[in-house]
Amino acid sequence: MELCFLWHMHQPFYKNLVSGRYEMPWVRLHGTKDYYDMVAILDDFPVVKQTFNLVPSLLEQLEEYSRGEALDDHLELSRKPATSLTDVDKEAILADFFKANYETMIKPRKRYDRLYHQKATGKARFTGQDWLDLQIWSNLAWIDPIFQEEEPVKKLLQKGEKFTEEDKSALLDFQRQVLGRIIPKYREICDRGQIELSVSPYFHPILPLLCDTDIARQSTPQVLLPKHRFARPDDAQLQVEMAIGYFESKFGHRPKGMWPSEGSVSEQIIPIVAEAGIEWIASDEEILALSLGKSIGFKERYNGKAIPDGHLYKPYVFEAAGKRMHLFFRDHMLSDLIGFVYSRMEAKQAAADFVAKLEMIDQRTGQASSSQQIVCVALDGENAWEYFPEDGHAFLREFYSRLSEHPRIKTCTLSEALQRARQAGSLGSLPRLHPGSWINHNFSIWIGHPEDNKAWDLLYEARKVLDEAQAAGNIPQDRLELARKEIMIAEGSDWCWWFGDEHDSPDNDRFDQLYRSHLMNVYILLGRPVPQELLRPIRTDYIRAHLSEPVDFVKPTIDGKLTHYYEWSNAGMFDCRKAGSTMHKASQFVNAIYYGYGEAGQVYLRVDPAVGTDIKSLKLKFEFSRPEGLAIVIENGQATASQELGYLECRAGKLLELGFSAKAMGGENSAMRLTVLEGEREVERWPVVDTIPVRPDLAAKQYWGV
Repeated sequence: MELCFLWHMHQPFYKNLVSGRYEMPWVRLHGTKDYYDMVAILDDFPVVKQTFNLVPSLLEQLEEYSRGEALDDHLELSRKPATSLTDVDKEAILADFFKANYETMIKPRKRYDRLYHQKATGKARFTGQDWLDLQIWSNLAWIDPIFQEEEPVKKLLQKGEKFTEEDKSALLDFQRQVLGRIIPKYREICDRGQIELSVSPYFHPILPLLCDTDIARQSTPQVLLPKHRFARPDDAQLQVEMAIGYFESKFGHRPKGMWPSEGSVSEQIIPIVAEAGIEWIASDEEILALSLGKSIGFKERYNGKAIPDGHLYKPYVFEAAGKRMHLFFRDHMLSDLIGFVYSRMEAKQAAADFVAKLEMIDQRTGQASSSQQIVCVALDGENAWEYFPEDGHAFLREFYSRLSEHPRIKTCTLSEALQRARQAGSLGSLPRLHPGSWINHNFSIWIGHPEDNKAWDLLYEARKVLDEAQAAGNIPQDRLELARKEIMIAEGSDWCWWFGDEHDSPDNDRFDQLYRSHLMNVYILLGRPVPQELLRPIRTDYIRAHLSEPVDFVKPTIDGKLTHYYEWSNAGMFDCRKAGSTMHKASQFVNAIYYGYGEAGQVYLRVDPAVGTDIKSLKLKFEFSRPEGLAIVIENGQATASQELGYLECRAGKLLELGFSAKAMGGENSAMRLTVLEGEREVERWPVVDTIPVRPDLAAKQYWGV
């Protein structure tokens, strides 16, 4: 068996080209945590081969930071002497300097954890030393463990607190040095033949939609499309050509492979990619299944298999408009295990499980086929590690050790696998190429929702203005080129990732603002008035978008089932299915949270599990802002409260129902959130950001006009 890993490295383009500032710090912070170590760790495992897909817009930003030319608010606030911080600075620090996974990045650092809990007391309780320690920890927590023996990191980790301004300067200087080591390290290991480097279109656009937004109808016939049809194959071609040119300038050769952004493919993109010299692209197994005429039903997806192994584990060839392209299709289940499951398992157990699954595939397919099986695993190479202890190092080292010694599983690059498949004559042939992405074999993440469609229409109008300015010929070339770059940035996939119902993060408003800023800059650069629509947010408020509040009293029977249809009909509901986070999970544990108030002053809660989840198997924790410290934990269907409630009743069956007395809240308004725990480890949180309002004052007859 040949195992091909494709790690996709990408961040949105955060720089505002007119102001010159970076609106968010994630390239810099992920740069010190996720990019260098992922390739440097291979120094210790010389027989492990992999493919890394690098998005040029990410590399461009890394280079600016490494040269000291990039500035973001987080960096500016970090540099500022703690004694010079204003009240506005302090509010911004409290809002932004804890944006990291609590369980793996904050809690293990005792001082950072104390500051995290101290945040609830407000800025008045922070001393000058507290602010300085927080400035350092909000950067130090993002330094990868691979650097823990290097100075100044080693000294700072040993010190832990009571840092000095000199400590901070040394850390921020080291941070910049690390960012400058990333591209040379990839080039070094690529030059020695251990890894292959592939590329994505420059600003990570969804190529099929860029070519023609109407393609969305082929995979989702009922989709509601934007008012204007966006069809710019010329822009798609430019995104590809610019990416390859930039790649060649950094690594000294042209790439052979490409991960089309989000694994998105269509027949129309094939000649564009092929004419640029790309030999292979990759997508998801569900795209393969539909291209071969196989149905994708719930059963297949739920069991993790969209297509028989014999079809999946080989590259294919497809021809469109006289151009041939080779395609790999990732094993969806194996890829998602790393992205979403193994972070919750002990490293040796996770590595053993993954190898065991590979051995099962080898055993099943080895006897049925004379050709070598090629298993493709493709996933995000950065975001998943935030949820692993120690950034996933223990898992990767354990896994790579097992692969290095395995007698039958051999790792190789995708180009090496393709070459051997060609020589063996084992290429498959596709009768058609189904248009879609790795998510749900369609484009619904990026088009169809009113917010997505509005974003496309705003892009269409700005693109038209650029065409008109270009035709008029009266705009200086440098401003025209900058406006064109802003359009290309706005064509990226990242903006519509956050529009619509599917994903959410604490930075939603910033993503919305930055997208509109890129389009506004087009008008500014071309000397045109900025449309009023671009001054208003595209995205609706997160909580308002996913939450419906109670409309009247409820009186449920607490028995763990829907006793009758109307018992929860007046309740409020938070829809977890449409309120996801940064990573697109293949599955989740909770579908919905219902809540309401009883006539006698009760608060009632209901949790609906996701399909296939036994609610009794989950450990759930409701936390409330008032009274301080109130929490209700449900384990094995039994509820316990952190303080006396007077009345507490809970039952778990097909769903979970819970009731308690609102009197414990003293008549104060409160807010709650629900976490799903594995032991003490948080594996799911609802809402992902913000909280659900709980208003026991509504449990009064006069409110309802009774």
